[in-house]
Amino acid sequence: MIRKLINIIVLLFCNLLVNAQDLKLFNPILISNLTYEIVNNEKVNRVVLDYYNPKVDQMDINYLKYSSDNNTLYLYNTEKNEFKTFLVFDQEGKTISFGNFLGIFRYFNLKQKSANCFLATSTAGNYPSHIEKINSIDILEKNKRFLIIKINYSDIYDFKGYGVLVLQDYKYEK
Repeated sequence: MIRKLINIIVLLFCNLLVNAQDLKLFNPILISNLTYEIVNNEKVNRVVLDYYNPKVDQMDINYLKYSSDNNTLYLYNTEKNEFKTFLVFDQEGKTISFGNFLGIFRYFNLKQKSANCFLATSTAGNYPSHIEKINSIDILEKNKRFLIIKINYSDIYDFKGYGVLVLQDYKYEK
């Protein structure tokens, strides 16, 4: 009798614990390319880096411009209405960009570790707990027409994941 009562209490407690979990745990982060857009009279890559939402227009969208001639990837700053340097591919050992905002990933600097790897660090030294963060960005392929990058990230529960973006240099579009 006591054993049955204890089992019922444990089952009720487990049920309440599962129902009280944060639903964001089950909401994946989406890193994806969208169709191109014209910004400042230039064709640029439109990307989304946000928690999944069936209504894409409500997700956080960024604009990236790849210039193979300059060996640089630019990020559009909507407040200043201009592109700022995001990645430079020949500055090994140097911090490339400061105070970046890319989708839901906020307040990070990028330093080139090797020819194909950039490490992300917090602008304040350490990330606070329970924040989405980019750990690193890897270059998978780079040529005149395309840049393929892999973004390694951690979500607010420190679950690790990655997303791949294919960026085009529209000067060399066929």
